[in-house]
Amino acid sequence: MLAGWTPAPDGAIGAALARLADQSLLVAVADADGTQYRALETVRQYGAAQLDTAGEADQVSGRHLSWCLDTATVLGTPTEADRAWRTAFDQLADELRAALRWAAARAERQPEAYRLAMMLAELAFARGLPGESQRRYEQAAELAADAGQAAVALRWAAGAAKSRHFGNDALRLQLAAAEAAVRAGDRTGAAMDLAQAAEMCNRTPGLMTTLPPAGQAGELLGRARALAGGNVAVEARLLTAEAFNGDDLDPVTAELAERAIALARRAGDPLTESAALDELTSVQLARGEISAALASALRRRELVAPMHATAESALELSDALCMATECATAAGDLRIARQLAERVRDLPFHREEGHLATARLIVVTTLAGDWDEALALAGQFRDGWEQAGRPRAGNLNRGAYAAATVHGLRGDEEARTAWLDVVDALATPGLALSTMHFNEFFDALLLLHQGRAAAAMEVLSAAPEQFRGWAAGMWRPWYAALWAEAAVLTGQPDVTSRIRRARLATADNPIAAAIVARAEALTGERAGDRAGLAPAAAALSAAGCRYQWARTLVAMGGAERARGHAELAAMGATVMAWPPG
Repeated sequence: MLAGWTPAPDGAIGAALARLADQSLLVAVADADGTQYRALETVRQYGAAQLDTAGEADQVSGRHLSWCLDTATVLGTPTEADRAWRTAFDQLADELRAALRWAAARAERQPEAYRLAMMLAELAFARGLPGESQRRYEQAAELAADAGQAAVALRWAAGAAKSRHFGNDALRLQLAAAEAAVRAGDRTGAAMDLAQAAEMCNRTPGLMTTLPPAGQAGELLGRARALAGGNVAVEARLLTAEAFNGDDLDPVTAELAERAIALARRAGDPLTESAALDELTSVQLARGEISAALASALRRRELVAPMHATAESALELSDALCMATECATAAGDLRIARQLAERVRDLPFHREEGHLATARLIVVTTLAGDWDEALALAGQFRDGWEQAGRPRAGNLNRGAYAAATVHGLRGDEEARTAWLDVVDALATPGLALSTMHFNEFFDALLLLHQGRAAAAMEVLSAAPEQFRGWAAGMWRPWYAALWAEAAVLTGQPDVTSRIRRARLATADNPIAAAIVARAEALTGERAGDRAGLAPAAAALSAAGCRYQWARTLVAMGGAERARGHAELAAMGATVMAWPPG
């Protein structure tokens, strides 16, 4: 069969193709597999030598362009994961790309080229190809008939860039959209673009290869305010950007976020309301209000859940799920965290982006003790990241660090080192891991497993009360639990005070609280008290934290010790050193 023959999809698309065949816009034949269609792009490529003149070739290509526009319109976008739709797109995509190449090279065809570029960008995004979507939106901006059209295309290009965590691209495109909007006389649109760009400077550093210059957010906010003109939606976005520009521990920041939420709801703008809720969640995490943060994150998830996934909405859809996952992890609810992380994995625009799909789920499965799954996911992460060009994306480094830790717990130091190299390659310059503390938690987890409590004590040098920022706040309960355990195992003189302080830090996380209770049961005259350790073991088992449950069984001694070692061996762990050296 000649290249270019494609089977007709069932339903409306197939019927539309049949109508186009009747109009001689493509060729249809029947064979043993049913009706097959050959688009005129293939006719043009296969039979160009038989065409009498260049005019005839252009006529064929023009009809092919019309066919592509009609077919792309009929194809539309799916409302949910739809294998038949993806198959139909894959069959048509090369035709659409070829028609776009032809039209984009001809000034008289640029209006049609703009339409097709915008349509192909939307279709590519729905297919799970956000990189191509971004490029097509940028191409559309170049083909635009006026600055207003260019601004629209650039905004959507920025959204596609955000969805694939190319933050510097997104910031560049958002600013370009603002400039185009100003040229078009759209002051409101320009103000919204500038407000979103200002927001990105502080909200999405983990998506960026290089951080924006200091003070850029404030400068962009000033420009946006000058253009806002009292528009309610813009005012809500400005308040959101101002909140992100503040300190999470400053009471004014929380007030700005609350005002932005209310104003965005009044404006009927769920995307801005979601962004403002994100900042409120960050404030609550920084304050140590883990349960409140989880409630805000779940509220945000419910707000955006009904939205269709597009380049415009993708960041809020994915980030709402990611933040809810991380808040559930902070709260020690690994079952809810897993459910949310699996939804992140299954987002349609993550279909070809394995690193974005799996990063959160790797952390959850590592903490739960599902290590075979964690490493399988890590393989998908590595493949997706390398296919994407090994981008810097610091917000993904927690998943890479968790993968490194699993390898360490299994005794594969070479693999652990390789994953720590990935962590370094992901890290955003200027954002030190030590400000987030998850690396210290994972390092201490490994050291305690190896019986190196003194080394763990050195790693856990910061007091949990000193943590600042939402990312550090998320890991405060987990860190505090090991901070207390290491103090007990090394006989620190202030162990009683540490346990009391760790109880406060872990109050909203039953897993971390059980680790602290286990540590307390190992102190002084109660050391190794089975009656004290048994409730901790039961709590950890109920919470689905297989590794810490098995570790507690080992500490209990007797038959439980043998069972604990067996559980750890089933996870692939090296023998746990107990009592610690």
